[in-house]
Amino acid sequence: MITATYDGAERQFEIDAQYVGYFENAIGRSLYGILKAITEGQWTFADVAAVVSFGLHGPSEVEKIAAKAYRQARLHGFSYGQTGIVPRKDVLAVLERDGHGNYAELAADILADAIFRKKAAEGNEAA
Repeated sequence: MITATYDGAERQFEIDAQYVGYFENAIGRSLYGILKAITEGQWTFADVAAVVSFGLHGPSEVEKIAAKAYRQARLHGFSYGQTGIVPRKDVLAVLERDGHGNYAELAADILADAIFRKKAAEGNEAA
């Protein structure tokens, strides 16, 4: 979990491990791929908005249903089409007001936390 000052207040950000696969499928790229683009200075408004919004608010109720369908499809060997991540309006407003580039580092921190927390969990399962 990442704690950072966001919109004038200390807030907590986390992409819950149970939603990582769904998030990657919905956005069409791996967390690592997005992190790499951000750290290379190739961030986009859409990437930063999706990561910050999902990290701050988690999935919406509709996204939770889609995530469940995604997990079921994967469990039974089916593919699941990309759905996209719809950033929350409050996050869009902050990024538009302050400039999304100012939140690229926060997005990178959120992604790194999710990636390395996931890797640690996978390592524990193998033991």
